[in-house]
Amino acid sequence: MSLTLPDSPKFTVSRTGLAVHASLSFAEWAALAPRLNEASRCIGFLIGDWLVYGQTQFASPTAKKAARVSADDYAAAVEATGLDHTTLATYAYVARRVPHSLRHEILSWEHHKVVAKLEHDGQSLWLRIAGSGKAVVSTRRLRKSISAGRLLKPADMKLDPADRGIPNHIPPLNRLCAWWSNIQKEQWLHRATPQQRAALKRDLLPIVKIYEQL
Repeated sequence: MSLTLPDSPKFTVSRTGLAVHASLSFAEWAALAPRLNEASRCIGFLIGDWLVYGQTQFASPTAKKAARVSADDYAAAVEATGLDHTTLATYAYVARRVPHSLRHEILSWEHHKVVAKLEHDGQSLWLRIAGSGKAVVSTRRLRKSISAGRLLKPADMKLDPADRGIPNHIPPLNRLCAWWSNIQKEQWLHRATPQQRAALKRDLLPIVKIYEQL
């Protein structure tokens, strides 16, 4: 299926969304859904493949030998796409690890991310399992099934009511620390305008309030 949206005098597609200029029929409105869905589902692969191609074709011999996108290349990609370093690195990792021959159109990019750590035989097996049933296996079920070494049944995914666990605050804190580390690596603070710094401070105020309440 083509990823391009059909030209129409009735609407315009831009970076900021879909602007409808004239009344759409139900059929016209519904026809947009598959293309919008396809674009959202494959963007990780598109950008990942783009990064890997650039590293393969244009990087220095040292960077090519390292088999990863260099810091300079990531800086250029961040500037070009507007996406952060972590997102781009994840896209490139999955694109490099999971070859085109093993990718399944019926499965999401997230499914391929789950199996990216496996060798190709394992990727092929679990992607086939995830997409061969009457319904696609969820990424959560796929991840737990890989850890268990077998496809878990839906009943296996239910928590024991007696084992509800306790809230874990560590993962979001780790993600916040990783985000701040990337901000510093990319030297965003040196490029940020006073307005951008002020906006970031406003976004972080809830964390300060939580700290003060402890």
